[in-house]
Amino acid sequence: MNEFDLIKKYFNFTSKHALLGIGDDAALIPLNKNEFMAISMDTLNIGHHFTEDSDPYYLGWKSLAVNVSDIVSMGGQPRYALLSISLKILDANWIGKFTKGIKACAKKYNIEIVGGDTNKGSTSISIAIMGNVSSKNVLKRSGAIPEDEIWVTNEVGYAALHFNQHSLLPKYKKSISNCLKKRSQEEFLKPQPPLEFIQDTKSMINSAIDLSDGLVGDLKHILNSSSVGAKIEINEIPMHKWFRENNQYELAMCGGEDYQILMTASHKHHNKIRNLLKKYSLKGAMIGKITKDKKIEYSLHGKKIKLSKEGFTHFG
Repeated sequence: MNEFDLIKKYFNFTSKHALLGIGDDAALIPLNKNEFMAISMDTLNIGHHFTEDSDPYYLGWKSLAVNVSDIVSMGGQPRYALLSISLKILDANWIGKFTKGIKACAKKYNIEIVGGDTNKGSTSISIAIMGNVSSKNVLKRSGAIPEDEIWVTNEVGYAALHFNQHSLLPKYKKSISNCLKKRSQEEFLKPQPPLEFIQDTKSMINSAIDLSDGLVGDLKHILNSSSVGAKIEINEIPMHKWFRENNQYELAMCGGEDYQILMTASHKHHNKIRNLLKKYSLKGAMIGKITKDKKIEYSLHGKKIKLSKEGFTHFG
């Protein structure tokens, strides 16, 4: 049983008042006829998401950024956050660096940390985040339409490469340059969800999801929610040339923790989306199209292929 089966079987709670509850990147609560409150929450645990020697500054940044990504993918503007943290010991130096990181991320995205909880135990960080979403431009997983173009906002795979590099075969390890190692580490430690880009394009977008579980796994969420299929050209997916040169496409596509946005939009917005990607210096691209049938077809250089992996799951 993976995490999604677990949620569906045991935690699929219903709500009388929420427009959108469990099953998307954030819940949506009506504030008035023009606006919703988007609410989401993520947890990072030692031994799974980070280690004892992880840099506390970047851990602080990332713990907030992964939540920001959920609000961004709904078309929202993040506003407030609550921090709950469990610590094994009180280390003032560690805590100081951690809070510096989380404050830096909060400043970038104009978020106020307004409360939370502290506890003693194995190091664990949970953040609940709230944001505002216009009722005119709510982005959901369920809005994909046949013939929509499928876009990803930036390169994928860096975080997966950083996390998995020690388990690669020796020939692949040797081929990773120091420059690529540094870039992969930066992308893994300091994700930067494309808030400004999504704010500028949300009126053009039909569906969206943040890339936390990998492009392959998160694409399935859009397709299942929208009851559609897709054709994907792998060669169009933006990724560092190392993945192509070493035939490591699946690592880039399935590894997760990219915290970019996968979205669909009508062809009529193609040029505007492309120009806005350039405006914000994002290396995003159109990677395929939505189809009527409920199948996913992957092609590489025009030839259909089957993937051996799926997206990241916590329990699968």
